[in-house]
Amino acid sequence: MSVESLVKKIQQIDEKLRKLKLEMVDKDENKTTALGTSKINYLDPRITVAWCKKHNVPWEKVFNKSLKEKFKWAWEVAGPDFVF
Repeated sequence: MSVESLVKKIQQIDEKLRKLKLEMVDKDENKTTALGTSKINYLDPRITVAWCKKHNVPWEKVFNKSLKEKFKWAWEVAGPDFVF
């Protein structure tokens, strides 16, 4: 192996380690926050759906299967320009 390839490999490992540390901190900090509860109880699903449509995010990434069924009406009503 050349020196350049070893340096590149070390940089890749360092970047992966940095990402894993960040994920660990995020997971630890979010232990006390019930993100799903606020999404279900406090946010109008039309706002979330409009955001998904505007930014081309599949709503499967935001809502699980049961919430998709529950908020199917929001998908039909809200467009990317929906304003609450």
